[in-house]
Amino acid sequence: MMLVSAIVSILVLAALYILSSTLWVKYSLIHLGDPASKKVTVVQITDLHGQTHFINGSLSKMVNRVNPDLVMITGDLASTKEELDKVLKEIRQIKCERLFFVPGNHERYGLVQSRFQLNSDQDYEAILRTIGDANITVLSNREFPVDIGDKKWLIYGFDNSLYGKERLTMRVDELHSFDVIIMLAHSPSIIETSLQKHIPYDLLLVGHTHGGQIRLFGRTIGAYKNYHVGLKRIDKRKHFYINRGLGTSRLLPIRFACSPEIAVFKIDL
Repeated sequence: MMLVSAIVSILVLAALYILSSTLWVKYSLIHLGDPASKKVTVVQITDLHGQTHFINGSLSKMVNRVNPDLVMITGDLASTKEELDKVLKEIRQIKCERLFFVPGNHERYGLVQSRFQLNSDQDYEAILRTIGDANITVLSNREFPVDIGDKKWLIYGFDNSLYGKERLTMRVDELHSFDVIIMLAHSPSIIETSLQKHIPYDLLLVGHTHGGQIRLFGRTIGAYKNYHVGLKRIDKRKHFYINRGLGTSRLLPIRFACSPEIAVFKIDL
C-alpha cells in the first residue's frame, strides 16, 4: 500500500512539473551594455502556436509588465485562422507603439483536416496582411529605421530562413551607418548567412527550436540538440539569441525542464 501511495505521489509530482514546465512563463532578462546607463527595453516573443494564456497570466499582461519600448515577434503565431484571430486579439492588448514581426514556417503552412499543407501564395500574403492590420510592422527581407534618443536604430527582418528565403536587401556598408542594429529571423539557421555575408548587428533574435521542449540534465534532447538555448556572444558587439518560445508543437504538446519564455533585453540608449 505504501509503495502504491509513493508511486501515485511521484506521478502527481511529475504531472505538476510537466504542467508548470509547459504553462509557467519565465522572463529572461539580459543586459547589453553599461548597467548604469539609461536603457531601451526590447521584448521578444516567439512560437506562440495559438497559446495566449498561461498559469501566471495572459501574454499581454506579462509583456505590459515590463513596459517595452520595442516588441519583436519572430514567427509561428498560430496553426489555424481561428487561432490567429485569437492571438492577434491578445497582441492588440500589448501597450507598445512599435511591434515588429517576421514570418515563421507556420505562417506558410496551414492546418487542414488535422494535416499541415503549404499555403498558396495568396493565402500566405493574406495572413501577413491580417497581421499587419493588427498594427504590427511585418518585416520580410525589409528594414525599418527608427530614431531612439539621439541614436539611429535599425530593425531588419528576414523572411523565413528555414526555407532559404532570407535576403539582405541593404548593402553591408549601409548597415554600418546605424548605431544599433537588431535583426530578426525565425530559424537559427540564419546565423550561417550572417557569418558568410559578414552582416553587422548588435542583437540577432530567432526562435523555432522551442529549446527542444524536452531538456535533460540541462541539455536539449532531439532534433535541435546542436543549437544553444538563450544568448551567445559572437564577438564584442554581436549577440545571438535563441528564444525557447511560448507554445508547443502539436506532435509534442508538453515541455519538460524547458519553460516557455519571454525574453527582455535592456540595451543602452
